[in-house]
Amino acid sequence: MNAANGAVIHHDPPAVVGRRERLGVRLIIVADASFVFAMVFTYFYLRNLNLNQGWLPKDGHTFSISSGWVTTVPLIVAALIHKAFQSNRTTSLLPFATFGVLLIGGYLQWKQLANMPFVVDTDGVKTFEGAYASSWFLIGGGNFLHYVFGSFVALGIALRNQREKIDPVLKEWRLATASTWFNWIAISGVICAVTISII
Repeated sequence: MNAANGAVIHHDPPAVVGRRERLGVRLIIVADASFVFAMVFTYFYLRNLNLNQGWLPKDGHTFSISSGWVTTVPLIVAALIHKAFQSNRTTSLLPFATFGVLLIGGYLQWKQLANMPFVVDTDGVKTFEGAYASSWFLIGGGNFLHYVFGSFVALGIALRNQREKIDPVLKEWRLATASTWFNWIAISGVICAVTISII
């Protein structure tokens, strides 16, 4: 840090640092996308395999079709709020709104995971009713992880925005990088909601 103005000094120009940070986030998105598509593949593979009614046992429980969408809407709203802040920075509370929306969505996802109707208690051992239940839990857990990471990024943007001594070029790059992440988790949420809507 430079003691005179409190700014972080990089040896490279801000645009180079910004491109490097954005590349890192894009590589994280590629890794995360492979995990999301593996979950989707597993869901449909087990659904079509369905040996001995292992997908959904007779009298098995399911969530409603809308349950995946209830926890996806906050991801979409958060991405839209961040995009609005990115284009108009006069309202400095929008990053905190993004953070708040993601916290609410994370709570909704956590509540769904904690109150699943398809957990069977057999002699004190809790298990899932079938492959549908375990696949749904895995997809819901991945969605919850997106809420945790998204909240962390949103809080970082909100706190960073309150500082005045940030290079404007680097700030532009960081907002664009965060926008890439928020767009990805919204797209991932839609993919997962569509997947679990097909019972």
